[in-house]
Amino acid sequence: MGMENIMEYSKQEMMVESMIGSSLDFQSFYELPLVADLSEKNAMVLFSCLTKRVFKDGKVIYRAGEDSVGKMYLILNGKVQVNNESGYKFSSLRKGDVFGLFSFLDETRKHSATLVVDKEVTVLTLDRAYFDLIDMEEPKLGHELMRFMFRLLSKKASELEVEYAHMHNFAFGGKV
Repeated sequence: MGMENIMEYSKQEMMVESMIGSSLDFQSFYELPLVADLSEKNAMVLFSCLTKRVFKDGKVIYRAGEDSVGKMYLILNGKVQVNNESGYKFSSLRKGDVFGLFSFLDETRKHSATLVVDKEVTVLTLDRAYFDLIDMEEPKLGHELMRFMFRLLSKKASELEVEYAHMHNFAFGGKV
């Protein structure tokens, strides 16, 4: 590759980074605590792997018991209601929350909850098939995506530990 080709590639790369960096969706994404550990460049690379989707109020994104759709969802704005199989609302998800991660990682797993849009929601999705391709073609990027998912799982595990501790404390009055 000649020097002029390298210079042209660098100019193109800078233009793409400038376009991504100035995107309002990227700015919202980059402000999320989950992305805080990434450099701006790695955040741009991760962002470029995601697809933006908007769901209107009342839209069912997926139902408990349905087969996995092979997508992980990251909420940029809006609100999603989480219902169990009987329809009981047990949680709400907002900006920065992720859903579909377990069925994304295990395609044989059925969805364990029904997700309904409570307030119009904008999400960024990552398709499992796209992730698998990235992992094969660009192992370094695949590694970054895996680390991102690990942080998501770690966050979820911490939340569950705190919730369990509160329930245990309530049920047993602080006694073991």
